[in-house]
Amino acid sequence: MADDFRMITKDYIERLIEQFAQALKALLKARQEQRPEEAHRLIRETALATLGMEYSVLTMADAASTARLLGHPQRVVVLARLVAEEGELLSEQGEGARAGLRWGLALELFLEARELGASLAGEDARVFEGLRRRVAPSLLSERHQQLLARH
Repeated sequence: MADDFRMITKDYIERLIEQFAQALKALLKARQEQRPEEAHRLIRETALATLGMEYSVLTMADAASTARLLGHPQRVVVLARLVAEEGELLSEQGEGARAGLRWGLALELFLEARELGASLAGEDARVFEGLRRRVAPSLLSERHQQLLARH
């Protein structure tokens, strides 16, 4: 029974990662081709398709609450990547202040994912490190400042 659950979970996570990778590829293409409306739409659609919830709902609460709601570290990583991409998109549109807020939330989400047991590798690790360099720790919540200091 436990083995069946592990297999189902593994299959789900593998499908989640594959679906997210395809969506991210389309999102990056839309950004490169300077189609911001399509990129924003893809962010919303990807959140709904991969995480089963509206993007605006997932980004309205604090990172710790959202991580608990999502429940699995890989789901939190997916959201963190989407939020980081939205930050990039906003920055490209000249909305630096809004981009900064999104990057802060993305960093907090990555920290929450790590607390849930995620080990960041590859592109996830690269995005996380970029956010660490980009976001001043003082802009994070006290909890996330502490988590950042530990990692």
